[in-house]
Amino acid sequence: MLPVRLSSPYSLILCRPGAEPELAEELQRLYGLNCRREPGFCVLEGAGIPAEALIFERQRLPAARYLALKAGERLNEEVLDELWKGWDEDPQPWAIQAYGPEEGEGSQSKRLGGLEKELLRGGEKRIKGLKNWQRKAEKLLPKRKGKLLQVFLQGKGVWFSWAPCNELTSVVEGGRCRMRMDAAAPSRSYLKMEEALFRMEYEPQEEETVIDLGAAPGGWSFAFAKRGCRVTAIDNGPLKIQDACVRRIEHLHLDGLSFRLARHMPPVDWLVGDMLIPPGKALSVLRYWLGEHKCRNLVFNVKLPQQEPMPALEPLLEYLEQEAPELEVRQLYHDRREVTIFGSRVS
Repeated sequence: MLPVRLSSPYSLILCRPGAEPELAEELQRLYGLNCRREPGFCVLEGAGIPAEALIFERQRLPAARYLALKAGERLNEEVLDELWKGWDEDPQPWAIQAYGPEEGEGSQSKRLGGLEKELLRGGEKRIKGLKNWQRKAEKLLPKRKGKLLQVFLQGKGVWFSWAPCNELTSVVEGGRCRMRMDAAAPSRSYLKMEEALFRMEYEPQEEETVIDLGAAPGGWSFAFAKRGCRVTAIDNGPLKIQDACVRRIEHLHLDGLSFRLARHMPPVDWLVGDMLIPPGKALSVLRYWLGEHKCRNLVFNVKLPQQEPMPALEPLLEYLEQEAPELEVRQLYHDRREVTIFGSRVS
């Protein structure tokens, strides 16, 4: 149990609730780091943390300090002195995000609001002109400039972390990229595609060509067709798209695993796939589309086995590191027991 006073630095990596074993295994197998698992995150001793984004990571709190704080208890002056050292003497834009575990957000919002007000009052008391440098986090983070103070409520305690915005791995609060559902979308898988595009920071353009492997019932095809793309949906199952954009979709009743472009065809702008296949078969599909340079952009979902997901993923990760290091592999907010490969193969 951590001490009641403000602790020495630790590093927190947030993840999907239930994905703590996968995150811990990733840290150990790929980086040789041991951690302590807590509901919704892993804790590393000290301030050290891998520079690159982790597969099962939502957000990170580098050099985090813990304070055991009872409900209604105020932050004392000594704690506020230590916390505001994180802003340092070099004036720069900064923002604050205060949040708690996903399952307790509603019930804890009042307590979080009170903590945020106390922190701001304490900061203005100690730093002249602090308010002039404050920005909204949703405006500051996408620019990857300035610093962010994260306040993460956990049970009876609170974690505090100052970090440069360019060292964080998500531009949204706690890495929870909640996308808005389109009422015309035929399935919730549409949200996974919207999140992948949000993370890529790139919008598909009108008339771009798309191959959607394992398309039924059509959530991913719909996401591209509504943007004006020309989509070829590959699946033996039926599409359930009622929107007028369906006219931009050609549905071929074929197997996505064995589908290949005709030899004379140029690379497609997008290769996307969400098939119920194990990582080994996913790798065989990607060897064709990536190895033979048949696509310019890619979003591909990989299902995870119930046991030992990292050993199953490692051959695929090794292949991507050699063939397409520009692509990211992440467990998206809208993913379940799966991860998503996404990125552009062109500058």
